[in-house]
Amino acid sequence: MGRKSIHRERKDKTKKVEQWTQALLPKLAQTELGELTIDDLALLMNKSKSTIYQYFVTKEEIFEYITQVRIDQLKTYKNEISGELSGLNYQYETLAKILAEGVKDISPFYLKQLQIHYPDAWNIIEDFLQGLLKDLKEFYILGIENNMFKTVSPELLIKLDEYFIMQLITDHTFFNNNRQTLESAIKEYMYIKFEGLVLK
Repeated sequence: MGRKSIHRERKDKTKKVEQWTQALLPKLAQTELGELTIDDLALLMNKSKSTIYQYFVTKEEIFEYITQVRIDQLKTYKNEISGELSGLNYQYETLAKILAEGVKDISPFYLKQLQIHYPDAWNIIEDFLQGLLKDLKEFYILGIENNMFKTVSPELLIKLDEYFIMQLITDHTFFNNNRQTLESAIKEYMYIKFEGLVLK
């Protein structure tokens, strides 16, 4: 017979909790997430299980929290894009830097594992990416209308982004074979795309 769960109030998550949960990411780069227990996570975070339970009820909640914190950090891209566009002073390096920073310490294998074992956490990422794709499409259209970008099909550009963003980031076989990181791939992808788009 399983242990009965006890309902208790959880503590508010502090900056310290954010730091020791985010520090998990590089440790999980090649880990089968489905096999992890709360004990394993506590050990990796160098915390007691009772400390973990002060803030989280389940493993799912831990991964949802880790994901939400990173996504919240990534949302700064929107202000950067709109600010630069309105001033017609776009530099693709800004977006590349923000997105590359957002995937720091995250491996494609980790993302694939998250997608398989923690769908609620993955949905947080997917919602963000869908929003990013929508914003990018508007960005391409505005850039073309303001003669910043060459006249190309925004639909084609978004289709390319969709493949890169929605499929390649979880293709750990590609990254293993090419010895690239998500961070370096994003920087290269953005360079190739926007150097080709920007009017000289």
